[in-house]
Amino acid sequence: MKRLIFTLAILGVLLAPKNSEAQRYGSSELRLRMYNNAMFTVIFDRKIYDVPRNVFTLSGIMGGSHRLVVKQRVGGRYGAFRTIYNGNIRIPARSVVRARINKYNRLVINNVTPNNGNGNYNNGNYNNGNGYYNKPLLDVARLQNSIRRASFESDKKIIAEQAISSHRVKANQVYRILTMFSFESTKLKVAKFAYRYCIDKRNYYLVNNAFSFSSSIRELNNFIGNSKSDYYDNDWNYYNRDYDSPTYRDNW
Repeated sequence: MKRLIFTLAILGVLLAPKNSEAQRYGSSELRLRMYNNAMFTVIFDRKIYDVPRNVFTLSGIMGGSHRLVVKQRVGGRYGAFRTIYNGNIRIPARSVVRARINKYNRLVINNVTPNNGNGNYNNGNYNNGNGYYNKPLLDVARLQNSIRRASFESDKKIIAEQAISSHRVKANQVYRILTMFSFESTKLKVAKFAYRYCIDKRNYYLVNNAFSFSSSIRELNNFIGNSKSDYYDNDWNYYNRDYDSPTYRDNW
């Protein structure tokens, strides 16, 4: 009897529902196409998808780095397939990644949006728990007027950080904000603070133009290098939605 109970207990453990890695990190989806809508095949994480298609869609992907190989037929209808892209693609958790292979055979991310099945929507906007993605884009002109009315550098910094933390900002807007400060140390602190709220982090190099010393640029670059991993996996907005192609965005 004891042996039967033990056996049933083991079976219960083995058959109990388990949280897969995809469930743990949030299921993501990849949608890939060629820039000219040509047919292609895909190898994703060593799994072969050899049926030619002009749009490749794969769901249930675990957030993280994945190997992507894209092949396209050359030499006409009966020609052989050759590899036109072989590299890694970073897919954030709980996201839909829309990408294309451009005419130079490079992978381009058009945009990244939250996965409908894992995010919560409020009036059409994604809410990750703190309302960040519902925040409006910063009106930098109004902020500059407020900063001008402040008498002390410390007060200007407080005003800037208050506005940045309650809005989404672009890299060129951060640059314009930094020009309002007199001290290099203040510029650097605000630049570090604003990085996590920037919606086009790939353009953050524009902020460098606000600094007078190369040491400040190096310190900001080191900060970004150490911070990128913290913001990448859980921030689908890490990819630049504001700079994606309207043609591709509207057709997906």
